[in-house]
Amino acid sequence: MKKVVYYARVSTSLQEKEGTIESQKTELVNQIKKDGNILVKKYIDNGWSGGRLDRPALDELRKDIKTDQFEVVYFLDTDRVARDVTYQNLIISEILKYGKQIVIKGKDYVQNPENKFTLTVLGAVNELEKAKIVERFMRGRREKARQNQIMSGTNIFGYNYIKKTDKKPGYFIVNEKESDVVRLMFETYANTNLSITGLIKFLEEQGCKTKNNSLRWGRSSIKRILSNTAYYGVQHFNKTERIESTDKAGRYAKNIKTKVRHRDKKEWIAVEVPSLIAKDLYDVVQEKLKRNYKMTRNSGRKYLLSTLVKCGVCNHTYTGYTQAQWESKYYRCNFRQKGKEHSPDVELNYFKCNNKQVSARKIEEVIWSAVTEKVLQPKVIKNHIDILKSKKDETKKSFSNKIESLNTKIELLEGKKKRILDLYADSVIDKDNYVSKIGEIDLEIKQANGKRDELINTLSSLNNRSEVRKNIYDFCTLARKRLEKMDFDKKKLFLKQLIDEIVINHNKLIIRGFIPVLADNQGMPSKYRSRHTISMMLITTDQSSF
Repeated sequence: MKKVVYYARVSTSLQEKEGTIESQKTELVNQIKKDGNILVKKYIDNGWSGGRLDRPALDELRKDIKTDQFEVVYFLDTDRVARDVTYQNLIISEILKYGKQIVIKGKDYVQNPENKFTLTVLGAVNELEKAKIVERFMRGRREKARQNQIMSGTNIFGYNYIKKTDKKPGYFIVNEKESDVVRLMFETYANTNLSITGLIKFLEEQGCKTKNNSLRWGRSSIKRILSNTAYYGVQHFNKTERIESTDKAGRYAKNIKTKVRHRDKKEWIAVEVPSLIAKDLYDVVQEKLKRNYKMTRNSGRKYLLSTLVKCGVCNHTYTGYTQAQWESKYYRCNFRQKGKEHSPDVELNYFKCNNKQVSARKIEEVIWSAVTEKVLQPKVIKNHIDILKSKKDETKKSFSNKIESLNTKIELLEGKKKRILDLYADSVIDKDNYVSKIGEIDLEIKQANGKRDELINTLSSLNNRSEVRKNIYDFCTLARKRLEKMDFDKKKLFLKQLIDEIVINHNKLIIRGFIPVLADNQGMPSKYRSRHTISMMLITTDQSSF
């Protein structure tokens, strides 16, 4: 009788919702009872992709195999370990390395050439089968589209989707009430000076309802309708594809990060649907949308404080906009503006922000003056030294712990690199796979070494008070010299390096930021800098209200 654990996993949110993990757990428990063993712990990743190596329960299992908590690990099948063959071999090799027994599909797994080969073949078959299922599904949808069939699940405002039967495929019929709204929308936008915001208010005042029977229209919904080719009789399928993103996914993201990419227009498949408007009207609307987009995205309108200003009432972002009639620039709360997009008659089921908009010119002058005259003074910065001194020992201990953690991480990565080399030497993985995996690990090691060196340099500066005092004066002197020669873009970058956020709360203005009193020539990471806060009133004796 042995102490055992099991690992179970399902990959999709649908499987998670339907509870298919329960069937795995039941089968694994039955196997354990049949073998006469004792279950001491369960490791379950519910809704996590097998294409990822960093899964919470799997990470916990890989940590616990170094202890004496259990002797055997049960898996229902090889594809529950991982989808990637290389990941399968890494995980299984790691478990065996620490002397644990592995049971897969009810059978004891022994590390020998025959089992390695079987595992590799089964993993490759699983990957192939998954790819074939996806390809069959997409090929079926494309073929239906070529036969002028509407895909199930397609939901377009202005139409009702009639589900397919044994005798007839799915198709659209015109929803008379919604189609009247579509025509009104296109004709109003094309033949008046209304913007998208004006069109939203117009529709709400006319009592036009959305697909969900709501009187409140959204900007994105309006744009989607005005851009949809279906309304002049052609609906396109096979327009996009989902590909793996090159952006690094956050730790413990359930699925591999993907993004949508538009296919070449030659690959689009046109399906005829009942038309609601003329093609000429559609073209007029597209031209106006493009024209208005260019006006709102005028690159000549620059805002010194973009991304820095926050609303102190609702905590949303302030963004810059230009009042076209007078070419006056302002910063305004996005959330308050969202409420203004709707008709007063529409009930908004959320908090209404009443914070004010501010003149861009005036607030930019105030912020620049505050930073140059109040922050960049040695005596102001020296006040923060006392705070840092009181936290010095705590900071040093924190830095030392982080350095030790990075040393451990680098050691583990070197071990992982060696295991992949062993797999390549045993012909478990091919050369291309080996080069790819080694390249990824080398990059991680390089990044970890860089962070460690940065922390070591920072820790060294903590022990040198004279260097701290020297850095204060050097920073202020250098900053003031550079201020005189800065253009707009450099000023913007300079402010972003010092300011964390600018909070506007009616007539009060608060600046929160960082002072690099312990920085070296390149500047310390922001989380290690001394924070500063400046409060002032938006209304002053020598200046009118913003």
